[in-house]
Amino acid sequence: MNKYQDMVVIFVDLLGTKNNVNFDDKFFIHQLFHSEAKKNEARNLSHVIYQRKVYSFSDCAYFFYYYKDGIEESRKDNMKLLQVAMSNTSISLLRIINAGYLVRGGIALEKAYLDELGFFGPAVEKAYCLESNYSDVPMIALSPELGKQFYEWEEKNTNMELAQLLFTDVVRLVEKDKDKYFLNLFFQLEQFSESLHLENEVLNIEKVKHNIMKTIKRDKEKYKDQSSSGEKKKATIYEKLDWFEKYIQEKHNHLKPDIVEGAISTLYQPY
Repeated sequence: MNKYQDMVVIFVDLLGTKNNVNFDDKFFIHQLFHSEAKKNEARNLSHVIYQRKVYSFSDCAYFFYYYKDGIEESRKDNMKLLQVAMSNTSISLLRIINAGYLVRGGIALEKAYLDELGFFGPAVEKAYCLESNYSDVPMIALSPELGKQFYEWEEKNTNMELAQLLFTDVVRLVEKDKDKYFLNLFFQLEQFSESLHLENEVLNIEKVKHNIMKTIKRDKEKYKDQSSSGEKKKATIYEKLDWFEKYIQEKHNHLKPDIVEGAISTLYQPY
């Protein structure tokens, strides 16, 4: 169908890799994105109303979530589509963080077009601009308008009474730091089990934190004497690393140990 349609577009850039020309490192990143793309294709099951595509190039990737052709308007819910897109993408990005890479990006819910040749549209440009001009520190940011809309929607559609019963604290898919809304990359490991069993690896919340902390400590030592950025409100590399270090130090699993994990499924409706 040759026209724009509503899509969730997530642009992700790996930080600190532009001077890395080692083939093995580049190929590893390439495999991370493309293995996930192949898995995404396999996940396009008949009972779901959306499709997903992943396009990667160099150290960047675009994730697309959109409705299948022929889906009735009454079945479409853009906030639920955004929820699915962010939840699934957070798992992909956890794998990248576990490999020792920091990420930054943007999330847009606007019009876009894609086919086998490529993609374009307002959502593509918005997601890129959020990464390059707005996110600044290692976060996958939403615009203030979309972030506020989803933040309020998530709160409204979460059974807070049950959440307080199941968890030591309410876990958010979208978090807020000052005036910026961004994706909680650790959502799955905070909300559900502290370990996530994938096809070829197990992601444990403490292990992921340990692996990315090695990168942070190494690079903070490298950039510790870096002067402040001349651009107003632009963080230095050291400040970006420091922000993410403080952020992940607060990450841990919130599921109460005496609660059956299966009860969590009653918190949210599947889409």
